[in-house]
Amino acid sequence: MSSSAESIDPMAGLWSLLAFHLRILRKQHRLSQAAVGRLVGADHKTVSNWEAGRNHPPVEALRTLDDEWRTGGLLAALHHYASTLQAPAQFRAFAEYESIATVIRMNGVAFIPGLLQTPEYAEAVFRLAGEPDVEGQVAQRLERQTVITRQNAPYVSVLLSEVALLLAPSRIRLGQLEKLAAVANLPNVTLRVVAVDVGPQVGLGGAFHIFSTSEREVGFVETPARGRLVTESGDLRRLTVAFDRTGGRALSPEATRERLQEMIEAQQ
Repeated sequence: MSSSAESIDPMAGLWSLLAFHLRILRKQHRLSQAAVGRLVGADHKTVSNWEAGRNHPPVEALRTLDDEWRTGGLLAALHHYASTLQAPAQFRAFAEYESIATVIRMNGVAFIPGLLQTPEYAEAVFRLAGEPDVEGQVAQRLERQTVITRQNAPYVSVLLSEVALLLAPSRIRLGQLEKLAAVANLPNVTLRVVAVDVGPQVGLGGAFHIFSTSEREVGFVETPARGRLVTESGDLRRLTVAFDRTGGRALSPEATRERLQEMIEAQQ
């Protein structure tokens, strides 16, 4: 039976393409994974994980290998584009991490995060994005939401900009506010609103998620093209710091529930 590295599909996305070429180049130079590890200061297991696509190699290691193997910068270039562009497999990986995470931290800026959306809000978002299969996308999103209420549900911490609440279309705003109020009362959820009057915050520069599993932590930065996974320690630290600093300026969970109730009453 083939190993994960041998069966990796280079067409599955840019990270898979990088892992594929890393293995091919190592084989061409007749080096073991341990030998490659010695070149870049890593052990053979780490190199094995890189080639299987389980972890992403740091760009410094790839630059070293580019120089050693005279690739013309191929590996570093692949790393650059994999880090900055959305590959088709990335969203599937996002959903997988979402489903196995023990802790989920969500930072919403202009839109309500998907796990907290009503069907009507989700439909409006998908139509705005020009999705061809709105009904199918909404159904998938609602199915994913069971992660919050299932048995052994993860702890979910949400920072939500008040801007996202104010931008919700008026015809569906009441239902969405009621949904958030209900979620805020779940025992495994901490929901905090970042009020408009606190001014700009580092975490309000863009929406992102941080998933903690039993084995690792990954981030997901959202963009109009669905976003990208974040696995490098430096980038993850920046996301964590942004989340914590912004959370320090957010309303408390109790004040958030009161604010949601005020907004609900204003809509009725």
